[in-house]
Amino acid sequence: MDKLIAFCGLDCGKCDAYIATKNNDQALREKTAKLWSKLNNATILPEHINCEGCRMDGAKTVFCSTMCEIRRCAIGKGCEICGDCPQMDVCDKLEPILANNREASVNLQKPAMMQTERIILRPWREDDADVLYKWASDPEVGPRAGWSPHKSVDESREIIRTIFGGEGMWAVEFKETNEPIGCVGYLTAAHSNLVLADDECEVGYWIARPYWGQGICTEAMKMVVDYCFNVKEFSTLWGDYFPENPASGKVMEHCGFKDTGRETVCPNLVVGGDRPVKIMRLVR
Repeated sequence: MDKLIAFCGLDCGKCDAYIATKNNDQALREKTAKLWSKLNNATILPEHINCEGCRMDGAKTVFCSTMCEIRRCAIGKGCEICGDCPQMDVCDKLEPILANNREASVNLQKPAMMQTERIILRPWREDDADVLYKWASDPEVGPRAGWSPHKSVDESREIIRTIFGGEGMWAVEFKETNEPIGCVGYLTAAHSNLVLADDECEVGYWIARPYWGQGICTEAMKMVVDYCFNVKEFSTLWGDYFPENPASGKVMEHCGFKDTGRETVCPNLVVGGDRPVKIMRLVR
């Protein structure tokens, strides 16, 4: 689970207090203090607007650190997020947030488990870090998907905590070895490399090199496509790949995607952000 997702499911990365702290933006601190003072009928000063995230180490606002009943309850129960609590659906503390913020509700959902005869799609666990590093440190894997090879087990563990642990990400576990051999998933419009509508998403995937050419990635992606259309009810799925990695395009073709004939660049990619990618699309 992304550490910037609060216990309640809200995204701390979108909070003005977090943004002001991250960017040391005094003007935003003053603006936020004035707004929060009015909303809460209390005196809130700019120096109170310092927060590094509800579940992160470091500074917290007074509300987050001492007054938030949801945070206190989750910590007391040992829950990573409220989605881990069996009482979530009947929680009167959480209900006002979920009723008014669909994204928070989505963020609290745990990824479903899906399987075929050969593979299981399941949530990533921190104890997967060693095997993730084994595959993700391969210089032939990450750059083909736009990310740098992992440099240590600790880096792999942090990737699991902050990126792979969220909604829409699955470890591809090979049943024969009982270990993850890759990752598949989707990104919503807010996090996509492409410009998407709210009812669209971007799919992504990678498989460890020893398992290339066996149809495993296609097998995994077909389950993700089914999940995106029939569970999440997205209208359109998008994907992109580097032209020099045609095997990635073949995976999407086997899943029904069509070449749009368009290319773009994805500047947020760690590797290849200045190189064109081909855009594929699948309509429900």
